[in-house]
Amino acid sequence: MEERLDEYRKRLDKEEIPADLLDHAIEAGVQMARQEQKRRPRRIWILSVAMVAILLVGFSSIGKIMELIQHDKGLMSAVEHEYYEEIGVSEKKNGIEFVIEGAIADEKGLVLFYTIKTDEKQTNISFEDIDLKVLDEGKINPSSISSGGLHKRENSKKSSSGMLEFFFRDNLTSREFQLKTAVKGDGVRENFSLNFSLTKEIRMKKVYPLNKTVVIEGQKIDFVEATIFPLRVAIHLKIDPNNTKELLEIEDMRLVDEHGEVWSKILNGTTRTGVTEHEFIYYLQSNYFKEPKELYLAFGKIQAVDKEYREVVIDTEQMKILKQPPGNRLKGLEIYGGDIRMKLYTEKEFPYGIFSEVVDGKGNTVDITSNYMSSRRDEGYTLSGVTIPDLKSYPNPISLKLSFFPEWIIGDEKIKIK
Repeated sequence: MEERLDEYRKRLDKEEIPADLLDHAIEAGVQMARQEQKRRPRRIWILSVAMVAILLVGFSSIGKIMELIQHDKGLMSAVEHEYYEEIGVSEKKNGIEFVIEGAIADEKGLVLFYTIKTDEKQTNISFEDIDLKVLDEGKINPSSISSGGLHKRENSKKSSSGMLEFFFRDNLTSREFQLKTAVKGDGVRENFSLNFSLTKEIRMKKVYPLNKTVVIEGQKIDFVEATIFPLRVAIHLKIDPNNTKELLEIEDMRLVDEHGEVWSKILNGTTRTGVTEHEFIYYLQSNYFKEPKELYLAFGKIQAVDKEYREVVIDTEQMKILKQPPGNRLKGLEIYGGDIRMKLYTEKEFPYGIFSEVVDGKGNTVDITSNYMSSRRDEGYTLSGVTIPDLKSYPNPISLKLSFFPEWIIGDEKIKIK
């Protein structure tokens, strides 16, 4: 370790690191130190602060790596434990350079860190048509892709950094990949194709059977197992189809160790996937590298509505909300072209887009091109909506299935994982 630190110090002497980046590193290090102080000897947690700062050298081309991963304790821990792998492949076309800086991978996921550099200052940079292919064993289809959306460059800049997250249904055994995507800027769009390889050994998952049934206000949930990967923790559960309420979202699911340290839900990216109508996988930040003696799954606040009100029903011709959960929180139905919008009034901020599937008057599923929400907290509501191509061609009434809603059942549950 001392030899590694000495090597990093020599590299630091040759690097120019922006002051704001150092500030983020110091702050991240202090937070780590506070969390570790009660559980580890002083020498070790001071070293953690140093490691946060010197690891910036390895990410100097990414620029603001600490800002990218500070929201996820699992990714922070993976970097701290040297599970990050440098890649450094790039392609440049017509003044736009796309660089894959590095990666973190496990059996089910791949996170790529990238930088987009432009010769001219750009206000907006975004991705289109992201496609990841496996070169050494055939195509593998990601079950989810997250790109972080649009890069807004304040005052226009020539560089942006971010993450591309891929997660898979099948195990990721490949080591050779090809990433194809288009990068779009202000009046410019270029296609990129980059081949890259992974050399680090993939850490194996840890599986813990749960086999626990929880009942909250008469509603049953069966917890099947917890699987801990380096990138995230997957909680497999089944909701009893005989429940009287539609359980929409477990808001406060988290891992807690014997010292009270918490790993919460994924903040950016995929937070839940469906297996069947009543079976789901919830994703939490990973504690893979921590190895606590005791680990618990805790939760207690679940969004739930009576099954009679699992859908909001509207008439697009009469511009009326025909059915919604009790309380009439939804008001101000608006239709603009293919956009259906409603105002959801709540006492406190409710940061969810509430609609998912849409069904027309004949029971046919309607294609949605976008699902969005916008907070108007100063006016006491959130604007939620969906965009449906050729909306007028669908017969009334239109039913919008709720994916989130501000009604809850409350408990205080704690399931032992190990």
